[in-house]
Amino acid sequence: MGFGGISIWQLIILLMIVSFFVVPVVHVLVSSRSHGGAKVGWFFGVFFFSWLVYAVFLIVTQPVKDAQKTPDKPASPPMIF
Repeated sequence: MGFGGISIWQLIILLMIVSFFVVPVVHVLVSSRSHGGAKVGWFFGVFFFSWLVYAVFLIVTQPVKDAQKTPDKPASPPMIF
């Protein structure tokens, strides 16, 4: 039963372990938080040190803010009593 002696549970655990290491690498590569050489540096850092550098990446780099999403509010006049 299974795939040559490998059970379905072993495949699920293997998939979870592989995705545990692949998710940070893919997120760094497709993220708009860094560009060019910085992205390559973050990639190598995450590739070799996985979640430690990934946590630093999420803390240090700022997400790109959408200009259309948050329009600037006009300043309200000061209240005089």
